[in-house]
Amino acid sequence: MTRKLFSLILATLVVALPVVSQAKRARTETGEYNTIKADTDPNGPSTKGHLSNGVDFTPRKGERFVSVVLADKSGLPTRAVIQQDYDGDGVADVSTEMCGATDAPVAFRKGIDLIVLTQEGPCEDGTAATSTFGTVTATFTR
Repeated sequence: MTRKLFSLILATLVVALPVVSQAKRARTETGEYNTIKADTDPNGPSTKGHLSNGVDFTPRKGERFVSVVLADKSGLPTRAVIQQDYDGDGVADVSTEMCGATDAPVAFRKGIDLIVLTQEGPCEDGTAATSTFGTVTATFTR
């Protein structure tokens, strides 16, 4: 009886540990965008600094993927692009389009900030979308 109980507890731990391990590896960070302020304020938005309504995120060591969700105060989805500038020339070297949220985690190059820029207009599938002001949530995983 004791041996069966021990085996059951051990089996439960073996199954549960990978789930707990993955949860500890995820890190979530948020930032705000304000299209209205960016369009009307000569000093730009009061977010992390893009006139085109962006939020910068700095990946940490070991993080390899990011999932992004945008929550606009209008209630509509928001078109956006996730970018990285590999060579520091101010021009994105890689871009991933999204609408409302990424479909799956996006791989990125380590050691380089990610910029999530909101965009105006409908989603690629024709879904109505807008960018007023809201929150960008980035979840980083290994």
